[in-house]
Amino acid sequence: MIITITLNPAVDRVVTLPTLHLGNTNRIKDGMLDPGGKGVNVSRMIHELGGESVAMGFLAGSLGKVIEDALTKLGIRQDFVHTPGQTRQNLAIIETATHRHTILSEAGPETEVKYVEKLRRELERHLHPNDWVVLAGSVPPGVPNNVYATLTELVHAYGAEVCIDADGKFLELGVAAIPDLIKPNCEELERLAGRSLAGIDQILLAAYGLRADGIRYVVVSLGREGALAVSPEGAYRVFPPAVHAMSAIGSGDSLVAGLVLALSRGEPLVDGLRLGTAAGAATALQPGTRLGTRADVDRLLPLVVVKPMQLARVA
Repeated sequence: MIITITLNPAVDRVVTLPTLHLGNTNRIKDGMLDPGGKGVNVSRMIHELGGESVAMGFLAGSLGKVIEDALTKLGIRQDFVHTPGQTRQNLAIIETATHRHTILSEAGPETEVKYVEKLRRELERHLHPNDWVVLAGSVPPGVPNNVYATLTELVHAYGAEVCIDADGKFLELGVAAIPDLIKPNCEELERLAGRSLAGIDQILLAAYGLRADGIRYVVVSLGREGALAVSPEGAYRVFPPAVHAMSAIGSGDSLVAGLVLALSRGEPLVDGLRLGTAAGAATALQPGTRLGTRADVDRLLPLVVVKPMQLARVA
């Protein structure tokens, strides 16, 4: 089973208009509303790919109910802890003339530590050996910075595996607990490495450094240029199919979904890289916060190219 944990989910509202004029009234051309948060998106894409997951984390207020109802309608299992306050809302403004995206993101409701303990107890009820748990996204105010580290230790105690997709202190402290998979982008990898990374060779070196610390799979998202991965099976460069991207929102979450779904099925990392990259490209085809469709994933999957990288390049 795959369990996704989203401590700071959101209702994502997307509006489109030709050009955003600051300080003036702007007429919205179109709008959409979707359940959001990185782990929620991972569960949504796993469902689209024919897999199953349990979506967990925190929900609050009427906006939390919006997310709950949307996942129920999709048929996604869920076991959220309900907290006081109001689940946050993200507003994405898309300018059709320039394809520029402006995102206004709320911090989320103040959440007491006692709710983290409640979530831990709920998570223990679901955990079994060889499960995969995805810890993804930001953390609401009041939750300790080491929350991903402590959850990683809990999951490992049950013989299950962990993927962390986060940034800042949450990723830095989570990495210290040696998760099984991380998916930083270049900027997040630079923060982990404590230095600027210029070019593929330096990115690969930094990824190998994390592998040496015990993390089994390090997958570095390169945006439109694909991904780079290091693992016990070797190092790989992944090239996505060329698509006319509508939005980058959710593409990284779709990559995680494909990776974890394949690994949970016992498939090699290369298959997960192909599936995740196709899912990310399919999501890029969609407007706003919509995720890719299974039909697009199946169409794009044969177009993903994965090439081994020689260890000698970083010797």
